[in-house]
Amino acid sequence: MKVELLKALEFKHRVAERIRGELTEREAREARKDPHAKREPRPCGLTVHAGTGCSFACVYCYVPDMGIPMSPKPYRLSGTQLAYAIAVNPYTVLGESGTYLAFGSVTEPFLRETTERTLEYMRAVSRFLKNPVQVSTKAHIDESLASKIKEIDPSASLLVSITTLRRELEPGAPSPEARFETIRNLSSKGLHVTLFMRPVIPGISEEDGPKILQAAREFTDNVIIGGLRVTEGILRRLNFAGVSTEEIESRAIREVKGNEQVPVRVDDVKRFLTKVAKDLGFKVLPSACAANSLAHRLPCHMCNMGPCYPGLPEFDVEEVPLLGAALGFKVTKVYLKGPKIKVLGKGSRKATKRLKHVLSTVTRRMVLVKAS
Repeated sequence: MKVELLKALEFKHRVAERIRGELTEREAREARKDPHAKREPRPCGLTVHAGTGCSFACVYCYVPDMGIPMSPKPYRLSGTQLAYAIAVNPYTVLGESGTYLAFGSVTEPFLRETTERTLEYMRAVSRFLKNPVQVSTKAHIDESLASKIKEIDPSASLLVSITTLRRELEPGAPSPEARFETIRNLSSKGLHVTLFMRPVIPGISEEDGPKILQAAREFTDNVIIGGLRVTEGILRRLNFAGVSTEEIESRAIREVKGNEQVPVRVDDVKRFLTKVAKDLGFKVLPSACAANSLAHRLPCHMCNMGPCYPGLPEFDVEEVPLLGAALGFKVTKVYLKGPKIKVLGKGSRKATKRLKHVLSTVTRRMVLVKAS
């Protein structure tokens, strides 16, 4: 497969103009001012917020320490506005091989308060943008809701989070048994489902993890085993729930202070769970976006964790200066080595970042852009 760099920009412009035609001036202005229209995608994609807050009250959750009210409510944009915001975001690429969209960051997408907004956003993405969608959930999804998801986006990647069997750590969430049923219901509709074991909690995951893997294996053969970040608030809530945090604190890469999210060293626990998972026949994926690549059969080597799916698209290196010019960056030199592209030239900080994101997404490669 060969991709044409400039056509990606042309398609983005056409889609944005089409969506703009369905909005009032006030609606379009609101969408352009929204963070979805400005935020840089992470390697795993652009996070999409179908709401804010969550009633599940998981004690290891970082959201309460971000200053976000925990009373859940749907996000303020309509589906068409959300699609427009993503379309005009200077760092996004649209289309079936465009920027990954990741639902489920500062809320649970399938709460009573957020489910309809999530479905509305998924419909808008499917109608206008066509981008690969991934949804992370702890909710109980019955067969009816699973059918709706399948109808809207049959290629969607679904991550079902089951971290522990201990109810005191997830007091408001559906039981693990209900989430095993979620995996079954989604899988029965032919959707791509991955068990999401994140975060790994030392002292708990070693005991609960093998049981979770054994129970989930009947309905999915993909798993992601993620890390752990803690704040003072998370440590306090874990202690209140009866979890000794001495080992967790000793594994933190630096002293835990305030609301800063500090990574915890859990590589040994991840290795243990990885072996258990592989012995059970799971495919252990390195990251959430790897599940999205697998669900949509998209090659990706945009970070050191790749390749997440075999093969990379071909492209014309001579198009890179033209793409740079269209984005306000004057390219003077392009180096291509395997899955890595290095671009030298002149441009503003915004133009440099924009070229990096667009070129990386279209070519599915690691890109370094340096402005002199």
